[in-house]
Amino acid sequence: MIISREHGSREGGRMKTLRIILAIVIVLIACVLFIFLGFHVWDISKAIYAGAKTLKPEVYVPLTITMVTAILGLTATLIAQNRLRKRETDAAFRERKIAIYLEFLEAMESLFIAAKPELGGKPVDQSELVIKLMKVRTKAVLWGSQGVLRALSDFTKVGENRELIEMFEVIERIQKEMRKDLGLSNRGLETHFFSKLVLSDPAEFDALKKNKKD
Repeated sequence: MIISREHGSREGGRMKTLRIILAIVIVLIACVLFIFLGFHVWDISKAIYAGAKTLKPEVYVPLTITMVTAILGLTATLIAQNRLRKRETDAAFRERKIAIYLEFLEAMESLFIAAKPELGGKPVDQSELVIKLMKVRTKAVLWGSQGVLRALSDFTKVGENRELIEMFEVIERIQKEMRKDLGLSNRGLETHFFSKLVLSDPAEFDALKKNKKD
């Protein structure tokens, strides 16, 4: 049993060595070909040019047009395929982003509803809320934009200071960055639009802002 294991390890070592040697040989061959082409590219170009001059116009004009058309067609196809792959990737990412950002908005919604007894909202378990927000932040590390990550980081710092007006302002930033990351425009929305949106009386936000200045 021990002998078979030693034999197997030796065979594995030999195979690994052979792979390394083969890789080195391939790299050397590629380098030689590259150097050869580099030294002879000028000669090859002159030969092609000399051969092209011997062609008659009725031959090289259609040939040139065909080559240019083929190159342009290939370039357009490659660009179209690249854009299609990018759109597909962005669409897949967008679905993940929406799910993550929706988790954050739903957590904030439950918090605001709980602060309004007239709506019959249930008290929010602070520990559960913190865990939800930590999960959102963790997922956003992989899928969120830089702006979203910075805003979430500021949200955590504001939470420690417990300044209500600052909390509203950073939540405003988070929502705008989330919309921006999803390709939505914030143009046309007045200042503090999202902060006032959750309040039954938008003047409450202005009062909070005034109290902070005082």
